Amino acid sequence: MRKFLKSGLFSPKLRINKIKNLSSIQQLNSEDGFTLVELIVVVMMIGILSSIAIPQFMTAADKAKQKEATGIVAALIKAATAYQTEYGGLPSTALQLSEYAKFQKCGHPAAGTTGGPVCKNATPVPLDNADTAFISSSGHYAVSFQLDTINGNEEFQVLANPNGTAYAGNGSAVTGCYAPQTALSEVYEFTAKAATEPDGKGVRSYRPCQTAAGN
Repeated sequence: MRKFLKSGLFSPKLRINKIKNLSSIQQLNSEDGFTLVELIVVVMMIGILSSIAIPQFMTAADKAKQKEATGIVAALIKAATAYQTEYGGLPSTALQLSEYAKFQKCGHPAAGTTGGPVCKNATPVPLDNADTAFISSSGHYAVSFQLDTINGNEEFQVLANPNGTAYAGNGSAVTGCYAPQTALSEVYEFTAKAATEPDGKGVRSYRPCQTAAGN
């Protein structure tokens, strides 16, 4: 027994060193890992952030899509205004409007039903001369224009409704009008904040300039 003690196998110094080493290992394990409570808190935080960020992202994406429609409607109104200034009447076909702006549409056969997914890789094509309705190049909007008479005044009206199986009910419409006799024109974006449209989603009808003047 004395030989073992002398050799240091059971010396107090060696035992203390072993205890210190064990404490260091335990400390590393406690610092490197997560407790169950910590993991639960992290998962909850990720869930909360996702519930806030994802709807905001979707809203921003839908707004970006709507801006395409706003640009088309505004360009049609501008072209109709230029045509009326030059010829004294309002245009009724794409051919007449094409003198002042070049418009394109999605040429895919399923553009009017499927929308964006099929138009994404389709090459845009020019409007036909007699066109009064078309699907936007992206496929997200069905655009149309017409002439209407409101209280004896002729108006050029434009309507861009969300289009496609995935977007028709979730997107927001854009309308436009130009009434030369009353010098009224408007480009109107439907949104969730519109007082007369609680949700602002889905397809809409033509919006006369008289309605715009009354709001």
